[in-house]
This record gives sequence, structure tokens and C-alpha cells, in this order.
Amino acid sequence: MKKIIFLLVFAFLAFAQELKVTSGYFHYDMQKKISLFKGDVKVVKGKDKIFADEMTVYFNDKKKPVKFIAQGNVRFVIALDQHSTYKGTANKLIYQLNNGNIILLGNAKIVKLETKESIKGDKIILNRITKNAEVIGGKKPVEIILKVNE
Repeated sequence: MKKIIFLLVFAFLAFAQELKVTSGYFHYDMQKKISLFKGDVKVVKGKDKIFADEMTVYFNDKKKPVKFIAQGNVRFVIALDQHSTYKGTANKLIYQLNNGNIILLGNAKIVKLETKESIKGDKIILNRITKNAEVIGGKKPVEIILKVNE
């Protein structure tokens, strides 16, 4: 299927950057204020990358994105700052631009590339603004691997 390239320019974290989304299918619903991307979805903004089977972008009344939901075979690389880059996977990723929360649901795992420290859980919440993290286990307990210098 022919790839569709859709470019959005908007304030992502108080400054404008280009966001590039590629997918096999694109649909915009003006009344619902959503964009739907399906099939080999790839999102790139600076050093950040998200890959998924499907992604929905929600807009406010001013046509600015407020939330992204990626589902199905979600993989990502997200730089929280110059010293914290995370690579991970999850069944679902929700990014709320208004509060900076990145919520990973279902078989969530992240690895900090600089240290190889990792976290696994059923739900992981990272905050781009505060840099806080919260991990919730499900049927399996939370697993955290830290580097310890003795």
C-alpha cells in the first residue's frame, strides 16, 4: 500500500518542532477532532521515534494536538533530556501533551540507553516535565534492574 506522509508543525513542549508521521492509511475526522493512522505507523520528532500498528491523534478546538494513542506492536525511543534516552515496548502508549505524561500499558518495558537500567511492568508512567516515573505490576510483579557501584 502506498505510504502517506503527513506533516504537522505544532508546539510539542512549549516550542515548535516538526512532527513527521508516515503510515499506510490516514483519516481525519473534523467533527471528532481526531486523525487516525494505520499500517506501519512511524512518528518522528527530533530524536523521538514511535512505531506502532495504529495511532490516533486528538486535537483541541484550536486544532492543536493534545493526546496521542499508539496501539499494536508499540516500540519507541524517547529522549527526556540530553542524558536520558529511553527505548521500550508496550501494547499501548498514551502521550498527554498537557501534563507531559507518557503512559505505557500492557507488557511495558523501558531501558535507559545510557546505563542499560530497565523497568518492566503492566503500566509505566513517565513524565517528560518532572522526569518522575511510576510502575505498576499486574499478574507479574514490577521488575527493576539498576546499576550498583560498590
